[in-house]
Amino acid sequence: MSFMGPASTIGIIGDGRSTFLLAQQALKMGFHVVILAEHSALAAQKNVQLINGSSQNMQDLQALFSQVDLVIYDNENLHLDSLEQISGHEKLIQGTELLDLVQDRYLEKSFLNNHNLNVVPFAAVVNDQDLRKTVEEIGFPCILKPIQKDIDFLDGVIFKNQAQVAAYHLPLGSFILESLLDIKKEMIVLASKDAYGQINVYPLIQMTSQDRWLYTALVEQQPNSILQTEVQEIAQTIAANINFQGLIAVKLCTTNSEVLYVERIYAGTIFAANIYQAVTAYSQEELFLRSLCDWPLPQVTPLTSGCNLVVTKDNLALAVTELKQHPQWQLNLLPEQLEDDYLNPYLGVVTVLGTNYQKLQHYINSSKIWKV
Repeated sequence: MSFMGPASTIGIIGDGRSTFLLAQQALKMGFHVVILAEHSALAAQKNVQLINGSSQNMQDLQALFSQVDLVIYDNENLHLDSLEQISGHEKLIQGTELLDLVQDRYLEKSFLNNHNLNVVPFAAVVNDQDLRKTVEEIGFPCILKPIQKDIDFLDGVIFKNQAQVAAYHLPLGSFILESLLDIKKEMIVLASKDAYGQINVYPLIQMTSQDRWLYTALVEQQPNSILQTEVQEIAQTIAANINFQGLIAVKLCTTNSEVLYVERIYAGTIFAANIYQAVTAYSQEELFLRSLCDWPLPQVTPLTSGCNLVVTKDNLALAVTELKQHPQWQLNLLPEQLEDDYLNPYLGVVTVLGTNYQKLQHYINSSKIWKV
C-alpha cells in the first residue's frame, strides 16, 4: 500500500481501550476514523464514525471496508475466517497469519520452537490419559491451559504433585500442558514491520508484577546492553518469520538461573507499552499507524528512564494518596465508559520519570503499592 496521508480514512475493528487510544492517535495524525463495534462506548468521540455491528457479520464488515482506505485490528480475539468474501479485503494489510498464530497457544509455541527460540517444554493434551502421560514427561510443576486463548472458562490449572493430576478430569476440548517456570523477571519488546519488510525493534520494557493485574512497566535510559541485544535479536527473528505488516509485542522472561525464555506474542499494541509515550517522543499507537500507512519509521530511544504504575479500582484511592506526596508523579486515567471490561480492570497508570534508576526504585518501592 502506498503512503497514506492526512484526510485518508482508517477503519478499526473492535472496541475498548486499545481502539480508543488508536483512534485518538489517528485523529492527531489527521486521519478520519470509522470504527466497527458491537456497542457504542466510542460513539460520542468527536470526528469518529461508528458502525454499530459485528466483525462476524459479513454485511457489517463490508460496510466498513467500503468506507475506508485501510482497515486495522488491535484485538487478538477477533475471528476473520471469511475475510476473502469481502470486497476490498486487501485493505487489511496486517493480514491474518499473525492473528491465527497468537490465538493458538500450541501453534505459537511450535512456531517459536521451530525457529530455535527458547520456550518451556510443552505438549498438546486431549484426554485424561494424555494428561497423565504428558505430566510424566514434563514434570512438576506444570500448568494446563486451553489451546485457544479466547477460551476463558479454564484460566490455567497448576499441578504440583501426582495426587492433583489423578484427581483432575479434563473437560472437553484441546489443551496445552507447559512447564511452570520460576520466573525472576518479565519483559516486553515491541517490533514493527513496514510494507518493504523493514523491521524496527523498540526499547525493552521491564515488568515487575505484584499480582495478576498489578504491575509496573519500566524503561531504562541505559538498559543492560547484553540482555537488550539478545531480546532485540529474538524480536527480529519473530517479526521476520511472520507474514504481517504493523506492530507486534513479544513477552519474555528470565528464571532465577538466568535462562531467557520467550513466553508469547501479541498482535498490535499492549497496555504495558503505554510507557513509550512518556519516555520517548512516540506512542506505540503512532508507531503502529506509521508502519501501516507507509510513513517513515523512526529510531526510538529513551530520552529518560520512566515507569508506569498500573491503577485499578482496588488501588485508586491509595494511588491518589501517593500523588499528594509526589508532585512530579502524573495520573492518567482512561474515560469511564472504557472501564467496564472485567477481564482487564485497568483504570490507567501513574507515570514516574527520572534519570536515575535507583531513585525511581526507591520512590516507587517505598509506596508499598508497586515495586520495581
